[in-house]
Amino acid sequence: MSNFDRQKLLELMSNIAPGNATAETESNNDDVFLKNFLPIPNYRQVLERDTLLILGGKGAGKTELFRLLAIPSGRRILVENLKIRALDDLDKTTWIASFGRTRQQEKTFPAQMNIEAQMQNASNIDWCAFWIGLMLGRILSQDQVILKSDWSDEIPLETRELLINKLPLLSAWFPLVCQNIERINYALDLLDKKLIESDEWLFITYDELDRLGSSYHQLAAPIRQLLAFWLDNWRRWERIRPKIFLRTDLFREDFLSFPDASKLKAYQINLEWKDSWLYQLLFKRLANSGQEMAEYLRSISPNFLKETNTPLGIIITSNELSHEFMIGRIISRFMGDNPRKGYTHLWIPNHLKDSGGRIYPRAFLKLFSLPAQRRIDESDMQNLTGDTLLTPSDLQAALVDISEYRIGELVDEYPWLEPLKNSLNGLKVPVEEGIFLDKLKNTTWSEEVGKQPPTSKSEEIMRYLLQLGIIENRSDKRVNMPEIYMYGFGVKRPGGVKRRKR
Repeated sequence: MSNFDRQKLLELMSNIAPGNATAETESNNDDVFLKNFLPIPNYRQVLERDTLLILGGKGAGKTELFRLLAIPSGRRILVENLKIRALDDLDKTTWIASFGRTRQQEKTFPAQMNIEAQMQNASNIDWCAFWIGLMLGRILSQDQVILKSDWSDEIPLETRELLINKLPLLSAWFPLVCQNIERINYALDLLDKKLIESDEWLFITYDELDRLGSSYHQLAAPIRQLLAFWLDNWRRWERIRPKIFLRTDLFREDFLSFPDASKLKAYQINLEWKDSWLYQLLFKRLANSGQEMAEYLRSISPNFLKETNTPLGIIITSNELSHEFMIGRIISRFMGDNPRKGYTHLWIPNHLKDSGGRIYPRAFLKLFSLPAQRRIDESDMQNLTGDTLLTPSDLQAALVDISEYRIGELVDEYPWLEPLKNSLNGLKVPVEEGIFLDKLKNTTWSEEVGKQPPTSKSEEIMRYLLQLGIIENRSDKRVNMPEIYMYGFGVKRPGGVKRRKR
């Protein structure tokens, strides 16, 4: 380590998860974004022509992938890096974001409060017109020749101009779209015909559908109608195809009351991360964070990094033994003095998994960035010897912070979870199911609109928690909670990590 500045390396490590490590806080600079991005194998299916629905939990990377598809060089990188043959010629494809921000502070679409006001008593036909209007406005705003052709002449000029110039002004264009829905559908049929004739494809992407309303229950109608709209047009249109990024919990049949949901199973994929992909993401971000870090990693293992001439920057070997070796050098091979405390490279993912065995990239990156920042803040370089940047105790202390961060992240999406931080505090797991249900029953839930639980029945709330991966039912009929959620809810378990004194 004598040739490297440990302080500088820790600063670089602390920045691999900017802001809250969310896609929304990633850089607006495409070069930086692409160097931070890791194409993983299950992204291959996303670009398949007939993949309609991309499901993933909060933090699974849906928004990052949605944003990548909005970048022409990003799409090409994905195709070339993963050797995707689903699309013969990317130059014959057009990708349009019909809902969701591709940049921070983007103001392309109507604001949430305006959607709620305008669509308060909307029928299914109203929601269909809403989605058609948004899609049409984004299509008409593009510069491609085929999207500027005479197919759009079927749409009244006033409607076209409002959709192009004032798409955020929902109250202005929505009535006109409703009035002219038949002519608009006919125009879209003509567009599909034009695409077939020119052998081109148009892909319409959607993200952040949970921002359609402030209340969980408000989301069912617009999402249900969006899915129904595309199912109805799946066979009608040959060259216009959607890519809908959706939180897994928003695609429950009982929530959507969508009888045709089963028909989508053939057209959907789930975004989940393997341990080795998470390590590749970690080291790719580290290697591309700065020259000094790249040189440091290369000094430990010369063949670990591979320079590329693409915007992806430095890429990392997929060899899992190499990942294990690097973690052993940067932190420690074991979590204690010997293997009894666990191998560090296994301890990390095992302690970040939810009850469904899923790990989210944000939490994984935070487990390294947070302790690095703590050492910088406290000017603490003690007990770091050799090549090490962190110690096992750093990870253990950070796990508590990661748990609190993860609960905060979930509360942002599911505000009704907030009261559980009080009612579950001090609970020791595993616990008898009856005791856990009593805790839920005695919880004082918020009466504020948008913060109420999806149901008042404790058994059903428990099913929601199971689905979210927050708890698990053990074979002995007891309820357990993984560590990634334990500390954030104040739940205890024999042998759990002790909180670091602040």
